[in-house]
Amino acid sequence: MNLALKDIRHGLFRFVLTCFGLGLLMTVVLAMIGIYNGLVADALAVVEAPAADVWVVEAGTKGPFAEASSIP
Repeated sequence: MNLALKDIRHGLFRFVLTCFGLGLLMTVVLAMIGIYNGLVADALAVVEAPAADVWVVEAGTKGPFAEASSIP
């Protein structure tokens, strides 16, 4: 422990910069996790909101949420 304190006193700027970098890294990771969970929750809410039992989609299209389709 004594050696670690001496190292911190010797390179205080480097220690503070490393702590700042690790804090920034953790912030970015938590933000990415939050954004991903929000996207998943939003996608599930869009699909579950109509409460449809069956989806009817025109052949050759990418689906009801990706592009419009017209079925006569």
